Amino acid sequence: MNHLPSEIRSEAGAGLGGLHRFGSASESLFRRLYLRLGRQRAAQQASLQARLITLQQRQSSQLERLHAIFASLEEGIIVQDTNGKVTMMNRTGEAMLGGKRNFWGSALGTLFEQFRHVQTTSAELMPLGESDEMPLNNRIVRAQLSAIGDENNRRIGTVMLLRDVTHDALALRLKDGFVAHIARELSSPVSVIKLAGELLNAQPEDATVNQRLLDKLLRNVDMLDQLALELLDIAQLQAGSLDVLRQPLHIEQVIWSVVNGMDAALSSRGIDLLVMARGLNGVQVRGDDSRLQWALGHLVRNGADYAREGGYVAVAARDEQRGDKRYALVSVSDNGIGIKPADMPHIFERFYRGDASAAVKAPRGLGQGLYVARAIAQAHGGFLNAESREGVGSLFTLGIPQVSATIG
Repeated sequence: MNHLPSEIRSEAGAGLGGLHRFGSASESLFRRLYLRLGRQRAAQQASLQARLITLQQRQSSQLERLHAIFASLEEGIIVQDTNGKVTMMNRTGEAMLGGKRNFWGSALGTLFEQFRHVQTTSAELMPLGESDEMPLNNRIVRAQLSAIGDENNRRIGTVMLLRDVTHDALALRLKDGFVAHIARELSSPVSVIKLAGELLNAQPEDATVNQRLLDKLLRNVDMLDQLALELLDIAQLQAGSLDVLRQPLHIEQVIWSVVNGMDAALSSRGIDLLVMARGLNGVQVRGDDSRLQWALGHLVRNGADYAREGGYVAVAARDEQRGDKRYALVSVSDNGIGIKPADMPHIFERFYRGDASAAVKAPRGLGQGLYVARAIAQAHGGFLNAESREGVGSLFTLGIPQVSATIG
């Protein structure tokens, strides 16, 4: 280049200098552009991460709200994956089932197995079969099984909706069997009354009255009268209009009236009726004599009905201070078959009948006796409690508030 003329060398140098300056400027420009793009990308990533965090928080909040809604439902909710593993259960469902561990041993496990083979769905939530009633943890539950589907109609899980219909089922059974129950309750005394009446009518007019037939007739008339009183009391209880008399009564006289009227009947069945009512002189209550006698008499009859052969029913009375009230307590105990634990929470419910043991032939009545007896006690400001051990016996305690006034 030294052989070129000085003018050419000067122009070439200027061109190379310009090219160098252009390269430096371009490098600076691209560096700034790259840094700007990097900052924009970082800002976009940070914005995206912030949106993801916000979305996760929103989803978490929605899930918490969803769980809170499920927890507050009266219906039980059980959600499972495709293999049947329980992934979510609300408090109501857990109470109905008694815990996740009980699932496969219950009727719900059988229900899931019936539809395990279903792998495709026609909707996001597709019912599997009809809802059905089934026994579950001492309840009657109506269960509806539904498959959960994704956007491709593939089954991805299962949800069970459980509704406790114990009371509804009992009411339906009552509705279906009420007429039959009434007919059975009426048939026995009506048949006896009809037969006794025909026999008495066939006797000559001057014949001596057959006292035995007359007593049997009157006793069965009393049974019909008691049944009518029970049904009337139930109607009044349902209407909230049960009213009891407030007459002064000696509690000891109430007890002996019941015992004297039932002793012979129980003895003929081989059941001893024991009475321990000492120290009740002057113990008095204010109430309805006929209804208190009915309530106490029902407890005694109940003990006798579920007694074993050669058993006993014991009536014991005492006065006791409870809180700011003094009560006349009358306990009726027996050494019969006792009450099953599953039946105990329901024995005071209207028309509830537990399953009697094969060891005794308990009469199948309406099942309203204990319900009415407790209502009578409560109408007097008192209470009726029960304790029982299956295979050992039962104890019912009737408590009526005492009054301080002396009965003349």
